[in-house]
Amino acid sequence: MEWLKNIFGQKNKRIYLDYAAATPVLPEVRKEMEKYFSKDFYNPNAIYEEGEKVRKEVEEYRAKIAKLIGSASKDIIFTGGGTEANVMAIRGVKPGRIVFDGEVHPSVQEAAKNMAGQEVVLVSSVTTDNKLGRAIREKKRKTGKEYPLLHIDASQTAAYYNVGLEALACDLLTLDSAKLYGPKGCGALVVRRSAQISLPPPGTPAVPLIAGFAKALEIAVRDREAEYKRLDSLSAWFAGEILRSLPRAEAVLISPNIINVSIPGVLPELPVLALDRKGILVSAGPACNSQKPEPSETPVRLSLGRFTSENEVKKAAKIFCETVRNLLK
Repeated sequence: MEWLKNIFGQKNKRIYLDYAAATPVLPEVRKEMEKYFSKDFYNPNAIYEEGEKVRKEVEEYRAKIAKLIGSASKDIIFTGGGTEANVMAIRGVKPGRIVFDGEVHPSVQEAAKNMAGQEVVLVSSVTTDNKLGRAIREKKRKTGKEYPLLHIDASQTAAYYNVGLEALACDLLTLDSAKLYGPKGCGALVVRRSAQISLPPPGTPAVPLIAGFAKALEIAVRDREAEYKRLDSLSAWFAGEILRSLPRAEAVLISPNIINVSIPGVLPELPVLALDRKGILVSAGPACNSQKPEPSETPVRLSLGRFTSENEVKKAAKIFCETVRNLLK
C-alpha cells in the first residue's frame, strides 16, 4: 500500500473522501495496461500482423466487459469516459423530449438542452433497480411503440450494484473507467441492439485505456459485495455522527459510499475549503462543476472508497463537525 500512501501524502496525513470524483489506478490495472504503451503499441486498425493481434485483444477486452455486465460484445461502444457516453446517449436518439431525474450528471442536463417535442423519446436516470425499466417496457408493450428508451448512468454505481441492460431493464447504459479505479479517459456506452440511435463513427481504440478499463471492471465485480457492505457501514456511521453532532445539518446516504451533507445558511464552498486546510478532501457537487459557483442548496459531498479506513472515517467526522460548528458561529 506504499504506492497509495505516496499518492495521498503520508507525511501530512491528508484524508481523501472524494472517490466519486476520481479514483487511483490499481496496480493490477496499471500492469494490464503497460505493454500497450511501448511494446504492443500498434494501431488495431492496421491490417498487418501486429495490428491484427492488438485488434483481436481489444475485442477480447470488449467481450470480457460484455460478460461482466451480461450483454453482447456488439453492445459495447467504447468512449472517452462517462460524460461522452452520456452525451452520445442523449443526442443519439431521434428528436423529441428528454425526461431525467434530479440526480443525473450535469452532462445529461446539458446535452438535453434544446431537445423538445411532444413525444418522450428518452428517460435518463441513475436508478439502481429495474422498476423504472420494467414500467417503461410494459408501457411500450401496451402502446406498441418503440419509445421512450431508458438510459441509466451507472458511472457511480457499477462498483457496488449489478448493472447491465437486463439487470436494469434499460436500453442504454453508461460506464466510466475513472470511477472504478481504472484509467481516466475511457468508458463505454452499452446499447441494446434493438435501440435505434445514431452514433458517431468510431475512432482509433485507446488500447491501453480499454485494457485498464476491462481489468478495473473485473476487479470491481469481484469485490462488489464485500466493498458494498464495508462502505455502507462506514458511511452510515459517518452520517449518524454528523446528525448527532450537528442538529442543523442534514446528512443523506445516496449510495453505499456517498454522503450528501446540507448545512442551512452555509455556502458549500466554505466547508470544502475549510476542510481542505485541515487535510480533508471533499467536494461540493460533481467534480465537473467544481470550478463554477454552486447554489447555496448544493450539499457537501463526501465519498468513501476502496482505501478508506475506519480510523480515517472517525478522524474525518470529528474534524468535519468541528469545522462546521466554527462556520456556524
